Amino acid sequence: MELLKGVHVIESMANSALLTEDRLILVDTTDDAQATDVLAYLKKTGFKPTDIASILISHVHPDHVAGLAALKDASDAEVAAHQIEAEFISKRKPYFDWDLAHAPVEVDVPLEDGDRYQELTVIHTPGHTPGSIALLDEAHDLLIAGDSMRVLDDGLIAPMDDTYNIDPAQHRDSLRKLTGFSFEALIVGHGAAMASGASNRLKDAVAKL
Repeated sequence: MELLKGVHVIESMANSALLTEDRLILVDTTDDAQATDVLAYLKKTGFKPTDIASILISHVHPDHVAGLAALKDASDAEVAAHQIEAEFISKRKPYFDWDLAHAPVEVDVPLEDGDRYQELTVIHTPGHTPGSIALLDEAHDLLIAGDSMRVLDDGLIAPMDDTYNIDPAQHRDSLRKLTGFSFEALIVGHGAAMASGASNRLKDAVAKL
């Protein structure tokens, strides 16, 4: 769906975000090694894989990175991720005792906290994984949060299930960190996107941690 003008949500097991104004930017690549949902959405909206300028990966979990190799091959887009996560995505370094099934892909642009990349501000949000990131898009008053948080069925914001958090306390500290940024709209990996009121809902959630 198109959440805001030029901001699309590709709904899958883990949502992807697609920014289409001025340049095509994809955030996360779903759990499907063939990237079927992303490719179908591009076709439906009149874009080609080769229109993608950059692919950003919020973190290395398979439901966010499995389709990266297929989309890299189809688009030849530049791949960006936090420098810590880059080693896991390329499989130069094992991700603890997880058996990551994705095909390894080299990260072209290793990112750090506070970097500006493709007009997005990189916010390092460790805890879910060591190199998790959220992306602040000031032009759209939007946070693309990856798995820095989730949205429950009742619309409330919550931490991710600690079963999947490498450091639950650090994950909650990252949620607190995100309250220092202002945004109206929100796209998360798991749960419904919000067009407005997201920053205030996050502050309400953090107050209850």
